[in-house]
Amino acid sequence: MAHFPIVEYDQLTNTKAKEVYEEILTELGFGIVPNLFKSMAVNPDILEANWKKFRSTILEGDLPRTLKEMVGVAISQANNSQYALNVHLHGLSALGMSEEILRTLVSDFANCPLPERDKAVISFGLLAATNPLDVTANHYQNLRDLGLDDLEIFEIIATADLFSFVNRYTDSIALEIDVL
Repeated sequence: MAHFPIVEYDQLTNTKAKEVYEEILTELGFGIVPNLFKSMAVNPDILEANWKKFRSTILEGDLPRTLKEMVGVAISQANNSQYALNVHLHGLSALGMSEEILRTLVSDFANCPLPERDKAVISFGLLAATNPLDVTANHYQNLRDLGLDDLEIFEIIATADLFSFVNRYTDSIALEIDVL
């Protein structure tokens, strides 16, 4: 059981929190407000700030959302963070990712049938999240050689940062996986 309440829309009394929930329902594309955000409704300013960070990191930018979510899955798996791992695997499935890719993404990444560029992005994001001091100029150059520009590389690092936070937050409050 989560250490903070999961606040449903009809329980909200704060106007800002209601507006954020409505944005999430409209923009996320799954027809629900995830427990991640429901657990933040106790502080509408924090809820709003984290929603904006999530939206600008995952839903906007040049890299495809599915690729950013795969980075998140890799980070969550490495951190043994079940909430984000399960929610984002489900999200990838809902976005049309094949079962074969989802299965091998978590069980046999080396043989996952993804393009080399996508695998490099996922690996770089995982390294940035788990061992940032090990990131070298060669890692950056490898991404550039695969056609990524500095803004796209920045998006990978921002994604790594976001999922590192999500993993720490959801694990520390024992957040329940959403009923999807």
